[in-house]
Amino acid sequence: MSEENGSKMGSDDRFEVFFDGECPLCRREINLIRRKDNRHQLLLTDISSEGFDTPESLTRDQLMRSIHGKMPTGEYVVGVEVFRQIYQRLGYQRTVSLSQVPGVGFFLNAGYYAFAKLRYWHAMHRMKKRVTSIQ
Repeated sequence: MSEENGSKMGSDDRFEVFFDGECPLCRREINLIRRKDNRHQLLLTDISSEGFDTPESLTRDQLMRSIHGKMPTGEYVVGVEVFRQIYQRLGYQRTVSLSQVPGVGFFLNAGYYAFAKLRYWHAMHRMKKRVTSIQ
């Protein structure tokens, strides 16, 4: 697996984020997160890197369809909850609390779901173009 952040904490203590480094918006967000992670609480894993090994309990397709995170306990979280976990660790508790308000949470989840579907379509289109250009 590709590790993006050095660590002062043991890797078992960090929240692992699986992201698509070939997605420009995803890459931009992860770069912002990386800069804010002064306490090295996150393990940022690029699922598009050559050395990436898919975790046993997930498929590459699942990881491509939605952002996933792995808690220090080994439990996986998906979608907006990944961002809550990230921003809580970065000290943005007010933002996290706001995202948990029922109406706000509903719209965030709906918005992320729509984004994830569109992002997945673009990712598959990118892969198809790459395969076609090789042939």
